Amino acid sequence: MAMEIRWDDKVVEVSEKGEGRSDWVWTQLAPGSYRVNIDGKNYSVSAVDGPDNSGKMVVRVSGVEREVTILDERALLLDRMGMSAGDSKADLELCAPMPGKVLSVLVKPGDTVNPGDSLLILEAMKMENVIKSTVSATVEEVSANADSAVEKGELLIKFAE
Repeated sequence: MAMEIRWDDKVVEVSEKGEGRSDWVWTQLAPGSYRVNIDGKNYSVSAVDGPDNSGKMVVRVSGVEREVTILDERALLLDRMGMSAGDSKADLELCAPMPGKVLSVLVKPGDTVNPGDSLLILEAMKMENVIKSTVSATVEEVSANADSAVEKGELLIKFAE
């Protein structure tokens, strides 16, 4: 699966090992904290905030915070078509960004959430990912259950309009 990481005026294409120009090896040190080996160089990377529905997040790379945008294949296709993954109705539905296992659900119907609030914890590829809200809204429905497997794109939480 191909993806792009964008920051400042830089764009890095990341592919499965052997497909792209760079081999990135991620080693989880703690939830949200990784050592990334890129072509033989090690970097300390930790998630500070995000990602939101458009793929924007704040990461700390070797002690320096920066905002990056991570686009998967779907988001890249939408971007090339002049659309955004975070457009319109998509903001009212939180879908699984990747296949994995829901470890815990942190909200219930009726809860009010704001951008950056933690919604659930999703384990994927042996990494725990805290999924956060990108909107100010009221939780209408929670489809995700703790200890359940989910597929990429599966509806997890629906927000009221």
